[in-house]
Amino acid sequence: MKVLSLFVVPGVLALAISAAKADPSPNPEMGGAQTMPSGAEAQTPPPTTYDPGTPGVAPSTTPPSATDTSAAPATPSATDTAAAPATTPEETNPALPPPGTPAAPTQTPTGATNMAIPPPPNGQVVEDVPVAPLPPIQGAPEGVYPGASVYSRVGVGLLVGGGFNDFTNSHLKSVTGDGGYWTARIVAGTREYVGMEAAYIGDARSISGLGLNNDSRLISNGVSGNLRINIPVARGASLIEPFGFVGVGWSHYTVTNNNVALSDVTSTDNVLTLPYGGGLEYAYKGFMADARFTYTQTYYNNLTETVGGNLNNWGVGGQIGFEY
Repeated sequence: MKVLSLFVVPGVLALAISAAKADPSPNPEMGGAQTMPSGAEAQTPPPTTYDPGTPGVAPSTTPPSATDTSAAPATPSATDTAAAPATTPEETNPALPPPGTPAAPTQTPTGATNMAIPPPPNGQVVEDVPVAPLPPIQGAPEGVYPGASVYSRVGVGLLVGGGFNDFTNSHLKSVTGDGGYWTARIVAGTREYVGMEAAYIGDARSISGLGLNNDSRLISNGVSGNLRINIPVARGASLIEPFGFVGVGWSHYTVTNNNVALSDVTSTDNVLTLPYGGGLEYAYKGFMADARFTYTQTYYNNLTETVGGNLNNWGVGGQIGFEY
């Protein structure tokens, strides 16, 4: 009889529970609430008690029956064990040391410092870009104006030229013809405010008078040295330079075809000269030219002592040459 009751009672309970679940009538306590579709779970508040012993399974609110109490707990099957997700260890970067390894000390090169370098502002990225060295600049030597083919720092020139000159004494002008001169000159300091000149100067003219032949000539040869004041004005490769000068020199005068016994003049004379004047010089890439006016004061005049007067003279002329 007891054995029969063990099979009958659970069956009745199971039939009653099945009938209750199959009844579609609403719960009288919900008062007109819509019924839930079959298989949906009603949104009910969680139970007041929770059994943490079985993870993922909420305890039933129905008190356990004797049958449930006697039932042995189910043990997980092999299928459940295989279906469970396998837990894998956290993947790590092979280039990094394992977790828990102390950081190695930073090796600082000898002579370096551990000073922190602040990051660039506004998120800029600074990169080291190799820069090729600049080629040497081919500039003009010091003291030379740009564009001029001149290698001297102060400017040195060699000039040759000539011009016209005449005496200032009226008596000499009456017995001599028109004269001309020739010159060769070295100039130093053409591109400075102060320069110097060294020059050779010669001239010749006809002369007439008592004891002289028709082909007699008055010839002079001399040298002078001048101090020169320049105002250099450079325009690229060009140079325009007004200048003035004053100097001292010596000249030797000779009268050709002269009969000294009958002549009014002597055959030779040496005089001290004091030349001064001014001019304008132009240079372009080594080429040089100038035009000048010169007045020459003379001292120790013996050539004309028998008739009086002096050998003072003036002249205008030009020269060309090169600057280096």
